Amino acid sequence: MPLSATLSPSRRQVLKGAAGAAFSLAFAGPSLAADLKPVTTALGWIPNAEYAGLWIAMENGYFAQEGIDIKYTPGGPNAPGVLVQLAAGKADYAGSDWIPFLETVEKGNDFVILGASYPTSPAAILSLAKRPILEPKDLVGARILSQMPADKNTVDYILTKAGLPLEYTLVPTGFSPEPLLAGDGDAYFAFATNQPITLENMGMKEGTDFHVTLMDKLGYSTPAGIIVAKKSYVAENRPLVVGYLKALIRGWKENAKDPKVAAEAIVNKYGSDYGLELAQQIRQNELGTPLIQAPGTPGPFWFDPAVVQTTIAKIAQAAGHQTIPPTEKIVDLGPLQDAIAAL
Repeated sequence: MPLSATLSPSRRQVLKGAAGAAFSLAFAGPSLAADLKPVTTALGWIPNAEYAGLWIAMENGYFAQEGIDIKYTPGGPNAPGVLVQLAAGKADYAGSDWIPFLETVEKGNDFVILGASYPTSPAAILSLAKRPILEPKDLVGARILSQMPADKNTVDYILTKAGLPLEYTLVPTGFSPEPLLAGDGDAYFAFATNQPITLENMGMKEGTDFHVTLMDKLGYSTPAGIIVAKKSYVAENRPLVVGYLKALIRGWKENAKDPKVAAEAIVNKYGSDYGLELAQQIRQNELGTPLIQAPGTPGPFWFDPAVVQTTIAKIAQAAGHQTIPPTEKIVDLGPLQDAIAAL
């Protein structure tokens, strides 16, 4: 996300390889496939543990049970934008970020948000034991390592909401958290599912040697990886949309039982061209799975639509978008509600 909004593939480490073709689940026979309706999801990044529930749902035939021949287009540094694919009819669903979504809506695209892959965003502040960042006041006076100038909007929002002075310094950095270890900054804009693994691999322990504080805990609650579709598609295919979400939820619930299963499928099959490491994918899956359902919500992907006006609107304004559509015009959790109720 841009961390000023939600998860952004441009923030992740570019791994070797590229892919431009869509992949689909091979079913038992042509007669079965003929009865299924093709449905394509545009991924924002390469096949990895971020989409663990999708791979499990594909492997276990959950989509087929809903009458769906599931396909996906992988993302990456050279892939077309997911919302471009959605607008062009090349995909039925896209995993997007808030700001790009709002920009496409401003241009006249009739898109709607059906849920969020990570209602609790993995966006976080990584800090060391000698200068822990555990609450908003700890950001005051800190040197914060950042990959994006737009991260300023995030810090400003957190400090302003907490009634604290905007006193801090953003220090440009790259994807690796090593500059934090070198003392180039006091904190690092990170993903709770990624950079902490690097420190763990160095023998460091969370809570003792380093701290991972979710943006959500700091008061910046923005669901990540919003699930987007065309309004017309949802209206014309509502039972299929409910089935798609139902299969995806089943995949994530099954994935939670053993994170190694999806990781092996990623390394050996779906992401085999990208040089992914099994241990890293397992750990990423372990860290990411708890984030797919926010506490106190009815099920995975659910978020409080009120966040659109309370948080997203303010960040959008800081990014130059003075007005955003009414929430009911861009968010429809009805199909998700039906999918959750059906399980």
